[in-house]
Formats: sequence, structure tokens, C-alpha cells
Amino acid sequence: MKPGRARCAVPFCRITAPTEDGFVDGGFLCRRHWALRPPAMRAEWRENARLYRRNPGSFWDHPPGSAGRLVRLAIKREHDALWERTRATCIEIAMGVTA
Repeated sequence: MKPGRARCAVPFCRITAPTEDGFVDGGFLCRRHWALRPPAMRAEWRENARLYRRNPGSFWDHPPGSAGRLVRLAIKREHDALWERTRATCIEIAMGVTA
């Protein structure tokens, strides 16, 4: 693999992306594997994106303990958990473990 490239999270996938765009090795899914998400998970991603749009900014932009900060932090934690579930699900589907 060429330096400056990050691999897709699915084992044995040969697709890479540039690290200067913020991709990390094993920290993204290529287009082919991203499309393997089940419909329910796609709906979760749409809902999470809607929450992000309705609560703009980072959680640290809000004063500590404020309602805005707590809401934004909850959205970020949910996003991180959703990413981990999506990554695991797509890897399982791609490797043929689940269908």
C-alpha cells in the first residue's frame, strides 16, 4: 500500500482513501461496503444527521453544564456508537457472517 493512504475497515478490501482528507487506516468504509447497511441502520443515520443539523456546533462551544452542551454531547456519543455498530455490521455482511 502506498504511504499516505488509509484502508477500508473491511478485511481484504483493497480500496484506500487519502489520509490528508482525514481518513485513518481501518476507520472508514468504502462506498461499496457503506452501501451494505440495512435499511433500519440507514434510517438511524438519517435521524442522527437531522439531530446534528438542528443542534449545530461542537459541544465544547457551549458553556459547561448547559442544556445545549448536554444535548450536543449526547448526539456525539450516539453518533460514535452508531458508527461502531455500522462498521461491525458492514464487516459482518461483507465477510458473510450474517445476512
